[in-house]
Amino acid sequence: MMDSFMRSVLMSGVVLSVSFGADELKADTIPYETPFDEYSANPNPETAFAYLHQVATHPRCANCHGVEEEGLHRPTVGDNRELHPMNISFLNNLHLRVENGEFIQSSAGHAVNCRGCHQDTNGEEPGMPPGAANDLMPGFVWHMPPVRMKIERDVSAVELCELWLDPASNSNLVYRGGRNDMKTFKKEFEHHVKDDPLVRWAWNPGVERSPAPGSHSEFVKAMSIWIDAGAPCPKS
Repeated sequence: MMDSFMRSVLMSGVVLSVSFGADELKADTIPYETPFDEYSANPNPETAFAYLHQVATHPRCANCHGVEEEGLHRPTVGDNRELHPMNISFLNNLHLRVENGEFIQSSAGHAVNCRGCHQDTNGEEPGMPPGAANDLMPGFVWHMPPVRMKIERDVSAVELCELWLDPASNSNLVYRGGRNDMKTFKKEFEHHVKDDPLVRWAWNPGVERSPAPGSHSEFVKAMSIWIDAGAPCPKS
């Protein structure tokens, strides 16, 4: 009887050991829910760029960058990125230029432009137009980037990376460098994500709007990690 009892105990231990090992294996192979989660757990150039792509394609960022549809560059709105109401397109964009180091707004010839509704701060009620401005970049207020900086609904991480590293498609008012000028690229892109009021707004979007994933400070840090590694693009 004792031998039978010991065999039973030993067999139970084996079963428990096997079961525990299976649970450990399962836990190790559980995928992270989001790129930000993986970046937070293991920050490196690869996870950093995956997180950057997650933010850039989030509606809080991508809506302003817009899409090209029906022959026009159009901003989108909402978490589903629907076309902006009132048939708004680049034809209604607020134009900015730089004079003596300051941003100058121009709305000549436009009956309706972004600045007509989008002010310096968010509206206080749900559905009211958002707004953003800060003292880090005075005069740099709500507007659309040019069509070459559009973010289509299905843009891949590889496509976004190539777009960012191409000086012909990553800049508007200033030269931001690129793959062949990483010194300027680092200076301009880090400044852009750190100080641009429209970038900062993505984490403070106003009433009943979902913020971009993570935090602004994590986004800035991820940009530096990626650039300091030579801004590698995903392999696929």
